[in-house]
Amino acid sequence: MLGQKSAPSLAYSKARNADMPNRGKVALVAEGGGQRGIFTAGVLDTWLDAGHDPFDILIGTSAGSQNLTSFVARQKGYAKRLIRGLTRHKRFFQMGRGLMGKHIVDLDWYFDKTKEANRLLDLDTAKANVADREILFTATNSRDRQAYFLDPMKSTHNWVDLIKASSALPLLYKQGVPLHIDVETKPAANTDFYLDGGLAAPLPVTEAYKRGATKIVVIRTVDKGFQAQSPWLQKLSAVMCATGTCPKTIDYLLQHEQAYQKELAFIENPPEGVEVIQIFASDKLQSKLLGSSDAQLRHDYKLGKLAGIRFLDEDAQDVGVSVGEDVDVGVKLLDRVDIAQHSDKISITADTNQLAGNKSDNVQRSSFTMPFPVRSKQQINGRKQEKRMSA
Repeated sequence: MLGQKSAPSLAYSKARNADMPNRGKVALVAEGGGQRGIFTAGVLDTWLDAGHDPFDILIGTSAGSQNLTSFVARQKGYAKRLIRGLTRHKRFFQMGRGLMGKHIVDLDWYFDKTKEANRLLDLDTAKANVADREILFTATNSRDRQAYFLDPMKSTHNWVDLIKASSALPLLYKQGVPLHIDVETKPAANTDFYLDGGLAAPLPVTEAYKRGATKIVVIRTVDKGFQAQSPWLQKLSAVMCATGTCPKTIDYLLQHEQAYQKELAFIENPPEGVEVIQIFASDKLQSKLLGSSDAQLRHDYKLGKLAGIRFLDEDAQDVGVSVGEDVDVGVKLLDRVDIAQHSDKISITADTNQLAGNKSDNVQRSSFTMPFPVRSKQQINGRKQEKRMSA
C-alpha cells in the first residue's frame, strides 16, 4: 500500500468493497513461523516508528504472539533482537537432545533469558495499551486438540507463560506447557498441556471475524502463493494411517494442513462487508523455521520493514493522507528507505468481495494514527462477555 496504487505487484492481498464503510472492529493477525517471524518484526517495528496501531483485536500464533507483545509494549527491535540472538544460540535448538529424551527446542532456557534485565518485556506498558481491546494468543490443547484463545489480560497465568504455550512446537518441546484453563461455558476447569497454536489455529482470521472484525490485517510469514496442501503428506498419510491409527507426527501435520486450508478458504471468499488484507514479503523469504543464518534473518527483517512502509503509504492513501508530504512520520520513514528504488519489490495483491449495494453515511475511521499515545487503563462498561475459551 505504498507508492502507486497499481495492481497486484504487491505482497498484500485484499478482499473488500471499495465503497464499504468500516463499521466493525479492526483486527491484526500475526502468523507464526519460527524464525520467519523476523519478517513480522520488521513490519511491526515500522509501524511503531509511524505510531500506527488502530487495532481493536490482536491475535498471534506462536512467534506471532511474541511479536504482538513487543508491539503493544512499544519495544521496537525487541523481537528482532531475540530472534537474531537467542534463537540462534546453541542452547536453544539441538537435534541431538531428542535422542536423550530432552527438548530439541529449549523454550525453558529461552524464556528464562527473557527475565534478565536487558531482555525484560515492558508488560506494564503492554497491559495499558490493550486495556480497552482484545489481545489473544492461540494454543492447541494436547488432550482435545482444539484451538484455545488465551487472553493474557484475563489469565491467572503469567503473560510470558501464554506466549510459551503458543510457541511449544509438538515433539520438539515434548508434551507442551501446563496451563489451568477456565472455560466460561463449563463449571469445571482443567489443567492440561498446551502446544503451538499453529496446529489448530495457524491463521486465526475466522476467529477475528467471529469477534466482530470487519477489517482484518494479516501478516504472513510464507511466500505469496503458498499452499498448505502437500501431495506427499496426503500420500504418506494414506499409507501410514491405513490401519486407522496415525503416527503422531503425521497426525499433527494433517491437522495443521486442514486448519490452514480452512482459513485460506475464508480469506479467499470472506463474508459480505469483510475486508481481509494480507501482507507478504516481496521477495522470497530466506529464513527457515529454525536454523537460519544471521544474514538470512537480516534480509527478511529488511523485507518486513519495506512491507510495513508500503502498507502505511497505501493505508494513508485510502484515508486521504499522503505519506511523505504533510505527515512528519512519512518523512522519517522515507529518509530511511528509498521507496522509489524498492517499490517494485513490495507485493500486495487485491481481491474484491462486492457488496450488494450497501451504502451508508457512516464515516470510515482512519487507520493512520498520529501520534502514538500509550492507552490508559479504563473500565469498559457494558461490554458483552463472549462465551469463548480463555486462559
